[in-house]
Amino acid sequence: MSNNRLQMQGLDELRAALRQLPEHLTAQADAIVRAAAETTRADVQGSYPQGRTGHLRAGVRMEQTRSTFFTQSVVRSAAKHSVIFERGTVRRATQRNANRGRMPEASEAQRMIPKAIRARKRMTDALVELVRSEGFEVTTS
Repeated sequence: MSNNRLQMQGLDELRAALRQLPEHLTAQADAIVRAAAETTRADVQGSYPQGRTGHLRAGVRMEQTRSTFFTQSVVRSAAKHSVIFERGTVRRATQRNANRGRMPEASEAQRMIPKAIRARKRMTDALVELVRSEGFEVTTS
């Protein structure tokens, strides 16, 4: 395995270097990113309660974007009440002072953000290993 070093001074040089990446490396990176997003989507959907309507679970979506030099997968909840479920609320009342109660914060095992942070860390580690397997030296901070 050869030792490669890449040093750049600006965005134009970075773009030019990225265009030189082998196609197999791009395809493998795309597979890692997609798998991480799919796992996160399934994990979040599985930990959300079914509820009366099922909208909270059904609202978890994965969006994917890929070009020759770029891959991205985003997991988000389209359910309007996901923030209320995740963060909880204080005691609520209508204008006529009808009590609507307090929504407790979801447990960490049910919240999306901690799951996404852990999945992103695993994905980043896998991407670093992929680049290292090609002979690049990677320093993480």
